[in-house]
Formats: sequence, structure tokens, C-alpha cells
Amino acid sequence: MRHETEIMGHRLVFRTWNYGMKQEALRKATKWARAASGALEPDVDPWTLNDMMLVQTLVEWDLEDEKGETLPISLETIRGIEPPELVEAMIGYTQQLNGVTVEERKKS
Repeated sequence: MRHETEIMGHRLVFRTWNYGMKQEALRKATKWARAASGALEPDVDPWTLNDMMLVQTLVEWDLEDEKGETLPISLETIRGIEPPELVEAMIGYTQQLNGVTVEERKKS
């Protein structure tokens, strides 16, 4: 399902996560470490997970480069956006849209 919004003067279109997208993001954000007991335990990097969620759910935007061409929606582009508050607001919107709980948001 598509959701259009405006954040800090920019038009953005998001889609909701599907199961496959969520699993892919979790795989990329998770490292496995051996605990003192010897068992493997997951360690999820919330920043990587947020970045992956944003890249996967953002389908359209009006952000342009200095030549007036629309920027590609990619991890590299998102990490270079100024001001960073714009990216933080986009992450907050997609978290809310995709049902990330308040407790999960506090960790990210």
C-alpha cells in the first residue's frame, strides 16, 4: 500500500513493508556473536535496520541534485542527505507506518 506525505517541505511516497523486505533488512542488520555460554546470540544494529527499512519502503521523492535531477533512492544517497533531521523524520514516519513499536523506536 502506498502512502504519500510531506516532510520538511519534501514530497515523499512510502510503501508498507512486506515479510520478505523485513527479513532481508533484519539479515543485513544482524551479526551473530557467541555468548559466554557458547550459544550464538543475535546482535541487531538498529541504525542499519532503520537505513534498510527506509531504502526498502521509500518509493518516490522530490529530492534533487545540483543539476535539478531527481536523486536515486539508495543507501548511499540517504546517508548523504542534509540536514540529517530530514532522514530522521523519514525514518520516524516509516517506523510508524510499518508498526515499529515505541519501545523499538527508543532503541534506534
